[in-house]
Amino acid sequence: MVSATSPSPSAAAGRRVALLTLGCARNEVDSEELAARLHADGWQVTTDGEGADVVVVNTCGFVEKAKQDSIQTLLAAAETGAKVVAAGCMAERYGRELADSLPEAQAVLSFDDYPDIAARLDAVVAGEQVTAHTPRDRRELLPLTPVARRDSAVVLPGHGTPTRTPRRDRRAHPGPPAPGAAPPARHRPGRLAQAGQRL
Repeated sequence: MVSATSPSPSAAAGRRVALLTLGCARNEVDSEELAARLHADGWQVTTDGEGADVVVVNTCGFVEKAKQDSIQTLLAAAETGAKVVAAGCMAERYGRELADSLPEAQAVLSFDDYPDIAARLDAVVAGEQVTAHTPRDRRELLPLTPVARRDSAVVLPGHGTPTRTPRRDRRAHPGPPAPGAAPPARHRPGRLAQAGQRL
């Protein structure tokens, strides 16, 4: 992560962002990426909310305890007097609903906002309204979406059962023979093969 003492062109401008990371290792990686982008665009990056212009909370949205921690951290960030921005999985998963229920956050950002994170924070500091996204099923962004795959007869491990499941014929697929048992009839050599072996 970028150090709070790293020199940056924003030092004179005084733009300072506290980046707080909750949840899993993916959030840590995302926070490092966000910190690098912000630093490159002139923000001084720290993990201390005191004295920051903006506090970005990289939230977790899947484990109940982590959701509660995310909300408490967002509320605590609002008490610092800084502008508060929710990012991460909870922000992505709930979007506009989170923004409507948490007025303490000046912005709720989606993953799609990450490439332009500095511009989003500039807008927040300028008092502009950053519209929260309406969550969508991100699986639909894939070339053959899992949603469309439900109508396919293809079975992929971990993706459920197809709508048309072929029945397995036990006679056609009897499995391996028991040790010491005679091979199935289809594996027994025919009379011609036996005669050929005698020649």
